[in-house]
This record gives sequence, structure tokens and C-alpha cells, in this order.
Amino acid sequence: MNVALSSLTLTEAARGYARDAIDTGWISGTGPYIRRFEEALARRVDRRHAIAVSSGTCALALALHGLEIGLGDEVVVPALTFIAPVAMVRAVGATPVFADIDETTWTLDPEQVARLVSPRTRAILAVDVLGHPCDYDRLARLGPMVIEDAAEAHGAAYRGRAAGSLGRVSIFSFHANKAIATGEGGCVVTDDDALHDRMRLLANHGMSAERPYWHPVVGHNFRMTNVTAAIGLGQVEHWDELIDGRRQTAAGYDERLRSRGLEMLGLTRRPVALWARESCWLYTVMHAHRESVLGHLRSRGVDARSIWPTAPQQLPYREFARGSYPVAERISRSAMWLPTWASMAENILDRVVDEVAAGLETVPRGVPIASGGSQG
Repeated sequence: MNVALSSLTLTEAARGYARDAIDTGWISGTGPYIRRFEEALARRVDRRHAIAVSSGTCALALALHGLEIGLGDEVVVPALTFIAPVAMVRAVGATPVFADIDETTWTLDPEQVARLVSPRTRAILAVDVLGHPCDYDRLARLGPMVIEDAAEAHGAAYRGRAAGSLGRVSIFSFHANKAIATGEGGCVVTDDDALHDRMRLLANHGMSAERPYWHPVVGHNFRMTNVTAAIGLGQVEHWDELIDGRRQTAAGYDERLRSRGLEMLGLTRRPVALWARESCWLYTVMHAHRESVLGHLRSRGVDARSIWPTAPQQLPYREFARGSYPVAERISRSAMWLPTWASMAENILDRVVDEVAAGLETVPRGVPIASGGSQG
């Protein structure tokens, strides 16, 4: 039996709403489910406004366009992240400024960010990497506005405040591997009325809501379809169930890795700060000989994967690198994802952990084991 990296958990409500959207013919970027989804999501993350869009990447682009960030501006971004935030900074003409990440959170290190802020810095793009929130109070004290990328952080919290409520504008992704999934899709959330109005205008071809086919600004088509929003509404209505299902999976891994004593063989879980509530997007562990472990897992039909290369390593962004990023580089070399979805069956968890343990037996002996970072 092969084990996939992720498996979609789709609620019956989502299936029913999607069928209704199709049966009534509302399948494009207009229709009643879009507004219902936006309102439900805004309530869930304690925001005044939500704008549903076609992907998390479009949500980032919309946020940057809405804030009028562009040529000549600098945006601080983490050196370790999925590439979309960096790509969208470049897409609007701004310059990404890479900061190293913190050992305890794997998110932006505020001390590193402080050294990089300049008169050209328009924003700090704080990515809640792998579902762990950034240290938002410390980032806010640095001066530039904070944009929160909570794409992977459904259900996470920073000092009791929900992920998605922590930036001047925040974004989510609803890709199929996310805890709240619609296949593709994303959204922008904010409490700023004027910013909301501008972003909604930009997301719909720059077309006036009061005067159809009149376009006072250059816009884009970032709209989510009504079918996607219907799925999203059914997922958001079962938010707690879906998030708790991922937490149960993480707890199942935690218990098995601990009971098998795999830390003694150098396998460590990603750390979590004491002030944070993480969201389990993909269960992440570290080992100094990751490739040996992954090679075994793949040979046994378990789709575990290495984490991303650092962003400054990527060809289009190497020119923006400033020195080295030792924490990001070490984690990028040693972290890997294990199969993760809501409420994974006990026998599948057992199978994955059995193969991880077997994979650790393939690790070369007599070689120092890298530390996974401390709790804090």
C-alpha cells in the first residue's frame, strides 16, 4: 500500500454546496456562495473583510497591489519559505530582502529583520512557515507595515490571536493540501475599509461596482469561482473538525516517535514556541541524513519529501542574496515532511513510523547528528 503525502478531506456540506452551485448554473466568478464564503471566513478569523480569490499566490499579488508596493520598494521576506511570497514581490517590481529565520519558530528572526530595515522598506512579509506564527509584536515594533502570509496556518494562533488577524492585510491559501482546502483558491483579509475597497476593485478587472464596464484603474481577474466558494463555505463551516483532525494526526506522530525512541537516533520534530499554537499543515521532522531516510521511505511507497531549498538559492533570486542564511540553510538541508491529512488512520500512522524507523537504520554510523533546535 502506497501512502500519499496528503489526502483531501472534503466535508459533505462542501459536496452539497458545490452540487447546488453547478445545478443552479452559478459556476463563474459571480454567485451567492462567494459572498457567503467571504463572510464566514471573515468571522472565523475575526476580520472585517475577506476577498476570495483564485489562489494564495493571487492573494499575495492582490495585497501587494492594494498597498501600492512596487518599483523602488523593498520588502523583507524569509530566506526559507515556499517561493510564492518572493515571486510576487518581484512580480510587482519590488525588491525582496532576505532575512534569516529563528531557530525556535522557523519564521522571520526579528533581530535579523531589524538589521535589514531601510528607508526603502515598505513592508515585512511575515510568512507563518509550516503553520507556525511569526513573532508579530516584535516585528510590528520595527516600523514597516506587516503583511501576514498565513497560507499554511489555518487554525494557528499567536498569543491567543488567530492566524489571519495579525497583519495589516493577511492571506490564506486553500490548495488541496491545506487543512481548509478547496482544490485551488485563496483569500485576502483585512480590517482596513479603504484597502478592502481598493483590493476588491483591483481583483475584478478594476471595474466600478456602481458602473458596469467602467474601469477607473488597471485591474486583474483574481476572482474565485462560485463552485470553489461553495466548497470553501462547506469547509469553513467545519473548520474546527478539520483543524482538530490535523492536530490528532500530529499528536499520533508525536506519540509514536516518542515511544519508539527515534530522537535517540537523531530524528527531531520541528520546534514550537511556547507562545504559539501551531497548525499542522505537513508534519515536519529533521535528520542530518535526511536523504538516506527519504530514499528508504520512497522505496517503500511512502511519499515523504524534503522541504524547499532556501529562496536565495533559487535562480531568479540569487542576485538579491546578502551573505549567508545559516539557520535557513541548515533546516533546508535536514527537514522533511511526512504524510499528513486530517484524522489519519492508526494503521497508516503505524506504517509510516515503522518505515521511518527502518530508514534510520540505513543512516551511516559514526557521523555527528545535527540538532533540531530547542523549544522556547
